[in-house]
Amino acid sequence: MRQHIVSLPVIACLLACLPLLTGAQSTDAVQSGTAPAVKESAATMTVIPLSGALDRTFRPLYATSPEGPQIVVLEGDPDSGPSLTLFRYGPDYTGSGRLHTHTHDYRLWLIEGALKHWDADGSEEAAPILLPGSYVHQPGGQLHAANCVTEQCTAYVVFDGPIETRFPDGQ
Repeated sequence: MRQHIVSLPVIACLLACLPLLTGAQSTDAVQSGTAPAVKESAATMTVIPLSGALDRTFRPLYATSPEGPQIVVLEGDPDSGPSLTLFRYGPDYTGSGRLHTHTHDYRLWLIEGALKHWDADGSEEAAPILLPGSYVHQPGGQLHAANCVTEQCTAYVVFDGPIETRFPDGQ
């Protein structure tokens, strides 16, 4: 079993987002890390251990790009509204390093790996290396790019609306 080291900033950021997480799960399922998908319910609290979240089955963000970012939805519906997700990708995944936009803002907290993230005025070469605990707020509509510089990167990402990606070259 892999051990996951999470820095205090990541824990603080995740705790700050707990009011956004909702749903009911059995105590046994939560403790074993095999909790089912989060069910929406404003009346109950949800607790998902990091190991339970990271061990879930990731799927392609876009079916047409199976080598692109992989995603686990913790809450919400990324196709139609706000969502709380985990993103996972390796170095040079499909679309990495390409400037693109999203319709809505997102907030990213890196959990595993090392990542570079830059805007249209920057470059991958000049971008700082982000390590676990790093935070990115990406406003909707702004050109940006990212690339994982380790074997694997995993990030907790909160989107303010549907996840919609557009590349300026139309691809």
